[in-house]
Amino acid sequence: MKNLFAGTSALLLATAALLLGGVFQAAHAGDAESYYEFYSYYHAAWEIEEESEGKKRTYTGKCHGSDGGCNIYVDEQETSVWGFDPKTKQWTGVGQLDGGSRFVMAISKPPGPRFSAGMVFTFTGTIWHADGKIHYVTSKQTCIDADTTRTVMTGTDQDGKPLPRVTRTSRRKK
Repeated sequence: MKNLFAGTSALLLATAALLLGGVFQAAHAGDAESYYEFYSYYHAAWEIEEESEGKKRTYTGKCHGSDGGCNIYVDEQETSVWGFDPKTKQWTGVGQLDGGSRFVMAISKPPGPRFSAGMVFTFTGTIWHADGKIHYVTSKQTCIDADTTRTVMTGTDQDGKPLPRVTRTSRRKK
């Protein structure tokens, strides 16, 4: 009888672990779906006006979603994939930049069910350049309206020297 009880206890414990594991996975899946839905705001073609050190330029970029719940963004200087990180509970991106540089950036989801005018998002991350230099950057992005964001990027290099400020205004292409 003792062996039967031990076997039953082990079976109950294993079943409980499977059920709890499913609950935790569902919670993470719910978070991932919520973040993906929120950041689907970016799914569009964009016209970007960029200014840095008195120089202005305009280029286009495009973001689309994937079946895996990620955003894939491509423009003339960046290719990146963004998705939910269950460990940090942040929307996180990894990307390759022109010239061989690469980055990791993260952004937390602000309150609210969708983007709205006045929301401010803070992206933080690191850029590793092909020449060995490292940049630590922060971007403050303000949602102007349903089709426009304004981003100001600042940061420092590995020696603490300030980087040139970069301002981008992104407009959804119609």
